[in-house]
Order: sequence, then C-alpha cells, then structure tokens
Amino acid sequence: MIARLVLVLVLALDHAARCETVIDIPRSKTQLVLDDAWTRIAQPDQAKDIIVLYKHTGGALLAVTRADVPNTDAWISEKKQAYADEVERGIKSKIAGYKRVAKKLADANRVPALDVEAKREGGASVVVRVLLFRTYALSLAIEVPKAGDIALARALIKTFAPPKDPPPGAAP
Repeated sequence: MIARLVLVLVLALDHAARCETVIDIPRSKTQLVLDDAWTRIAQPDQAKDIIVLYKHTGGALLAVTRADVPNTDAWISEKKQAYADEVERGIKSKIAGYKRVAKKLADANRVPALDVEAKREGGASVVVRVLLFRTYALSLAIEVPKAGDIALARALIKTFAPPKDPPPGAAP
C-alpha cells in the first residue's frame, strides 16, 4: 500500500515537472516559468525587442521584451516614483483606451519593479511588470481577454523576478 502511494506521488511529481517550461531570458539571470497551458508563438519580424511570445489555452497573450536603457533614476530613492510614473506613461501610450486599475512600485529581489494593471479598449485586461535593472529593462506583459481569468496573469507577474541573492558566504 505504501509502495503504491509512493509510486503515485513520484508519478505526480514527474508529471508536474514535465508540465513546466523554464524560459531563460538572454543576457539576464531572470527566468520565466510557464505551465503547459502556454504555447510559444512566432513573433513578428519587426518586433526586435520581443524575446518571447506565448498564448494561453484560455486566450491570454504573453510577451517578454528587453530594452537596453539606463534606469539610474529607478535606483535613487528621491527620483524612483517620478521615474516609475514616466515608465507608466510609456505603457499607457501603447495601450488603446488605457484605464489604470492598479499600480505598485516595489522591489523584486533587490531590483526596482513596476507592476501595472489596466483595462484596454474593448474590455481586455493588461498586466505588466517592468524590472528596472541599472542598464536595461525587462518587461512581462500579459493581455487577458475580457472574459478571461485575470488571477492567472496577476500570479504569473509576481513570479517574474531576478533570482534571489545567495546567502552571505555561499559559494558562487
């Protein structure tokens, strides 16, 4: 009986491991982990800043982009909020009918991160996390259809972060 339970547990863990895809973000230690409900799609040739595009079985679209830009002001306490506001204005300019639902400036494992949720024209929701590294920015944007599950996008955005620093004294 116990052997059978162990076998079921091992098979379940093996299935769970196979159901996740880890996407390494080029020139960054940041990774994105997606389950098998996401399928990679081809990116348009003119979209040179897009690293990956995925579509969820529920209709959500996901894009990761990289921009090589200095984000010095994101690292200066007195300038951080104004810089985040400027980044949000850039997001707003790209989303037709933009109406902010939520905005939060935080740190993601010691890197400034801006999280924005908005509605777009037509009722779709857009959830974005921008990681503001010192010399580049990574963005994860997820568009959820009007009747889609926004909780999925909210949860995924929170996982998009650089790895935690190793504890002091740990081997590199």
